[in-house]
Amino acid sequence: MTTNSLFLQELKEQYEKLFEITDALEGKANNLLTVAGLVATLLFGFGSFIVDKFDATYNMLTPVTILLMIGIVGNVISIFWSVMVFRIKDYLIAMDSKHFYDQNGNINEQKVEEYRDEQDENVFTDTLIDTYLKCNRHNGLRNDEKAVKIKYAFWSFLGSIVTAPITIGILLTQLPN
Repeated sequence: MTTNSLFLQELKEQYEKLFEITDALEGKANNLLTVAGLVATLLFGFGSFIVDKFDATYNMLTPVTILLMIGIVGNVISIFWSVMVFRIKDYLIAMDSKHFYDQNGNINEQKVEEYRDEQDENVFTDTLIDTYLKCNRHNGLRNDEKAVKIKYAFWSFLGSIVTAPITIGILLTQLPN
């Protein structure tokens, strides 16, 4: 096997790995979205219960309400960033079939012949190498953008989830008479 062929094979494996990473990132975002939605719902329900059950003269009602609101808003921010991960991005495909069709959807024989009849295998290999390099860079950057959004979602979720034990601690130590 030539060096060119080995290089091409390595680039192809990296290309496939980038799409696996895309799937993993979207899976993480989906899990975070689900958990943040559930926690936001629970915090909202807990807040409704507290406001309904405690008298307006309870001196810790305002701090407890503010903490619960921070928790809910933090979870909503986490949900927002998780949803942003699923925005359709322009991932590049190494050999996109659209290249071989005209505007009417008919096969463009001239484009097909360019690839099919290439006499020099090195020219074709070099073309694929250039294409994979371009796709891998572009798709890697798209995955990096998704990872940043997941980090924002995670830190928003983590920051908001901290409010629940603090709220419970306040309620348990400062119970109304």
